[in-house]
Amino acid sequence: MTDTGAMQRRLGLGDAVAIGLGSMIGAGVFAAFAPAAAAAGSGLLIGLAIAAVVAYCNATSSAQLAAQYPTSGGTYVYGREQLGPWSGFMAGWCFVIGKTASCAAMALTFAAYAAPAGWERPVAALAVAALASIHRLRLGPAADIPDRH
Repeated sequence: MTDTGAMQRRLGLGDAVAIGLGSMIGAGVFAAFAPAAAAAGSGLLIGLAIAAVVAYCNATSSAQLAAQYPTSGGTYVYGREQLGPWSGFMAGWCFVIGKTASCAAMALTFAAYAAPAGWERPVAALAVAALASIHRLRLGPAADIPDRH
């Protein structure tokens, strides 16, 4: 395999669906339903249906933008191309901050189940560091990733 220096697309439809479902459902299944049910009561299913419609709209608009701008950069590129450089910059950073917060929430949810009381935050931080290290060791340089096609 030769390294062209350019990023290559490697995700198919199944990969994208799995990433999307994992991002939306994730640890929320273990942490959010009880407080949501307590707050919404019998309206929980209506709230879930509304959330599903919003998620569908988000997914289809993101897919449309990805088809229109088939380049790496995601949210940054979409914001830049549609609204200008400053909006692209802000959209990119908001995306990174949102994903970072999501990662922290998932790590804390894991630690709430796996760690003894009082140790949740250190265990969550350790879990993030361990997974990041495993990911880095597994992937290595981009040229080492075999082509799936």
